[in-house]
Amino acid sequence: MKSPLEILLFSIHRGAAREVVALGLHDERPGLDYLGELRRSNPKGHQILIAQIRLLCDVPDLRAKATFKLLDPTRQLYEFKTRSGLRLYCFSDGDALVILTNGGKKNTPREQNRDIEKARRLHDEFLALKNQGAKPIIIDP
Repeated sequence: MKSPLEILLFSIHRGAAREVVALGLHDERPGLDYLGELRRSNPKGHQILIAQIRLLCDVPDLRAKATFKLLDPTRQLYEFKTRSGLRLYCFSDGDALVILTNGGKKNTPREQNRDIEKARRLHDEFLALKNQGAKPIIIDP
């Protein structure tokens, strides 16, 4: 018997306005892996992105901060960004859930475009699985 399709969402922070989770598809967790690597290699950058995530969870308007920018209105694809060039890509699934896809450093436009395309692909995979009946499962740390 084939197991049901699953979409794993790893809780990062839950606030008054929304929850931010990291997407897990096909045994991959690029957003969560990026944050873990950043915690080890750039603790200050990690702290800045986590602070932005926490703020977003408590602010009702998604576009309230310059550090959270809409990249693709069709997919509701956003980026968290820092002054040092760190990027964390995500999309919204309804009003109360923001799903992290992947991250990167804005070294060159080509690298940033590659990261944005990966976020778009992960968004599209998420929607395709949902349309096939997959149920998102939120995993608390």
